[in-house]
Amino acid sequence: MRHAKSDWSDQGVLDFDRPINKRGRKNAKRIGLWMVENHLIPDQIVCSPALRARQTIELVAEQIKEIDASTIFFDESLYLADLETLIEVIQIYKSKHNSLMIVAHNPGLEELVNYLITKSKINSDYESLTTANLVIFKYQDSQFDPVTDQGKLIEFIRPKKLG
Repeated sequence: MRHAKSDWSDQGVLDFDRPINKRGRKNAKRIGLWMVENHLIPDQIVCSPALRARQTIELVAEQIKEIDASTIFFDESLYLADLETLIEVIQIYKSKHNSLMIVAHNPGLEELVNYLITKSKINSDYESLTTANLVIFKYQDSQFDPVTDQGKLIEFIRPKKLG
């Protein structure tokens, strides 16, 4: 998942400390509700520690009873991570759980999604990863390697299409 829409009204705020805006809060909640309605609850969430990512996952988690603080881990390497770093994070956390959710930033997250879609050799309606978008891939088991194994794109969710 990409973090929700951030607030740019205070130009003096450091990028790392930029919060999400009203639309971002609304969209993060929408994604959380969609996850509950579709029974897609991750076993583990690894999130960038940047404020906008933290606020996003906190709002998503508020909608999901099965998620508590022990489910969410903040990893500094996810802040503005590139494709290679995102793959490394997946490799580190994937085998401990049946499902893993990454909450991070563009352009690296979009590069990861494009990479996984290409690896999956699928046609999709995916265009770009805008804020609060959720992309779900499924692999045969938790021992998959995102570099060599093909996953299947299960869902590409945009909050504005959820109503």
